Amino acid sequence: MNENIFIAFDSRKIAVSIAKILIENGNNVVSISKSFAELMQSLSYYHGGIVITGCVFAKKRTDRIAENVSDDFSFIVLGNKMQLDIITGERVFKLCYPLQKNDLICSVDMLLSMDTQYKPSVHKDENDEKIILKAKCVLIDMYSMTEEEAHRYMQKKSMDTGRKMADIARIILNT
Repeated sequence: MNENIFIAFDSRKIAVSIAKILIENGNNVVSISKSFAELMQSLSYYHGGIVITGCVFAKKRTDRIAENVSDDFSFIVLGNKMQLDIITGERVFKLCYPLQKNDLICSVDMLLSMDTQYKPSVHKDENDEKIILKAKCVLIDMYSMTEEEAHRYMQKKSMDTGRKMADIARIILNT
């Protein structure tokens, strides 16, 4: 994944508000899409990034959209608790309304930091399992993941980046 951020909402007002928050924080917002076709066209020019959208965009459930997009893209989905409960997927992170500005910024930073340079630990620490468990709890609490989804996410990031799971857990805990 890289630092490209794509925003897709049916409401342009919501999309612009989110874009302003991210741009003020120094993030690279590549596009704002109001239709499914616009989003897919924007994504076709890039090799990865983060898509921020609602539970339903252009009359399609976001997890169904994610299934049709390259694995190099992650999704941050915004919605109320009931809406988020039906959304699934390894690359889908859920943020519940009312959305706090800091929650959005921290979530984007965490996803972006997963693939940036991070100095891996040289030796196995006896606290690695505790660190991994804490990171899973953060993913479960912040993104409404199940324990299994959190484990699979960390495991996949570990394999994709060549880092130990404990190092991925440290990244999650440091953001």
